[in-house]
Amino acid sequence: MSRINIIVLVAFVGLLVWVFLFGQGTVSRIQRGAQEVFGPVISGANRVEETVSGLGKETLSGVELRAQLEDAERERDRLRLEVLKLDELVDENNALRQALNYVERSPLKLVPARVISRKPSNWYNTLVIDKGHSAAIAPDSPVIVPVGERAGLVGKVSEVIGNDSSVVILLSDEVCQVSARIEGTTEQGILSGERGALSIMPDLKLRYLSKDAVAPPGRLVITSGAGGLFPENLLLGRVKEFKPGAITGEALVEAAVNFDVLKNVFVILPEPSGAAPQTTDAGLSRNATEP
Repeated sequence: MSRINIIVLVAFVGLLVWVFLFGQGTVSRIQRGAQEVFGPVISGANRVEETVSGLGKETLSGVELRAQLEDAERERDRLRLEVLKLDELVDENNALRQALNYVERSPLKLVPARVISRKPSNWYNTLVIDKGHSAAIAPDSPVIVPVGERAGLVGKVSEVIGNDSSVVILLSDEVCQVSARIEGTTEQGILSGERGALSIMPDLKLRYLSKDAVAPPGRLVITSGAGGLFPENLLLGRVKEFKPGAITGEALVEAAVNFDVLKNVFVILPEPSGAAPQTTDAGLSRNATEP
């Protein structure tokens, strides 16, 4: 046995004898002192061990975190879609309420219809509605939508293709021509559409005005009622620009109807033959025999 081992063994035996020679009170005081000195160290070690153990249990793998992130993104997209659907329903409900209020006030005989078909290639030329022969729809029947407190002209029925379908030629088509006048003046002309790019709603042109016509930008353009096809005072649009010519003038008109978002329209049915029309406060023709 080496000298160092002998020294350590002797010191250890001496320490045991020294401890056992003390009384119970002295040993208790030694134990309490040791606990006070080493207690915080032991508690801290225990807390560190518990924390490390807890982290090991709660930490998720990269695959689990990615899966949770994908679930959260799907839920977010679902909620966004629900919000969009609710917004669309609110807008449609408001539009239908506005249309119903207009029908109740209107002196015209109206048939409500829904747009059921539109082709991208002729988006600003024609559309198909869900009313036809069964609703007494006839060619050249005017088609309108409420625009605020007034009626905006959409176009006219060009063809009835069945009991429950008709083709409407839009005011934005250059073939659809309407007798029009500038509101607040005596200026009258012929308004028609202008073929334009598919992504941009074409403006309307009001031709055959006086070369020095009063047509300031923003002035309303309405139907004149000449010819008897369209009732007077239907809203067509607003003047954007007036171009005087050598003989006649021409106004560029921004349409009152947004042809991009047409969903619900109204077809004006003809008055019974022989009925005497009268002019209402709104300036619209009405059968005098109606209550």
